[in-house]
Amino acid sequence: MEPEQNTNHTWKVLLIGGSSGVGKTMISQELAKYLSLSLLLLDDLRLALQQATNRETHPDLHVFLNYQTDQWRNAATILVDWIAVGNAMTKPLHAIIQHHLVVPTAGTIIIEGDGILPMAGSPFADSNDVCTIFIVEDHEEKLLHNLRARGRGFEEWDTSQQESFAHASWLYGQWLAQEARRVGFLVIKAQPQETLLQRLLAAAGVE
Repeated sequence: MEPEQNTNHTWKVLLIGGSSGVGKTMISQELAKYLSLSLLLLDDLRLALQQATNRETHPDLHVFLNYQTDQWRNAATILVDWIAVGNAMTKPLHAIIQHHLVVPTAGTIIIEGDGILPMAGSPFADSNDVCTIFIVEDHEEKLLHNLRARGRGFEEWDTSQQESFAHASWLYGQWLAQEARRVGFLVIKAQPQETLLQRLLAAAGVE
């Protein structure tokens, strides 16, 4: 069932965070189309920054580019490095948010990515111009299924790598949800997927 079209909202920037495989990109694309808004994938910004920097000056931005096979089997290490990448992306993300807040012609935008940390939205927590929502998948096996289904070379990894990465994503998602709730941001469940768009619209204050 499609929600009725209504674009009434107060925010100028909508941040959608969550761990890898939770379905952020797909639902953000649906939301952007529904609201006729621009969508920025934070991964695109990270890739651009990697081309403009190097691992000596910005090691956290490049950490996963230097991973060896065994490192992809260590969920705890992946978790720590995901947080490190998120911290490295915070200042660039703040610059984009500020641009859309102070330049009227910049327009309203949706930004999604697993590099969005709750701390990244904290300076704007009391602003009606920025809405921050995190999507969490509580079921690790669902994350594994989603990661396998989306491809991107994940299906070529051996089973231990896949399961370790999925476990790291689950750990990261739980950490994001905990930190988001601690600072007062909204957290919504990824399931049931059939109602995710409607629930995301409600959480974003689109009546």
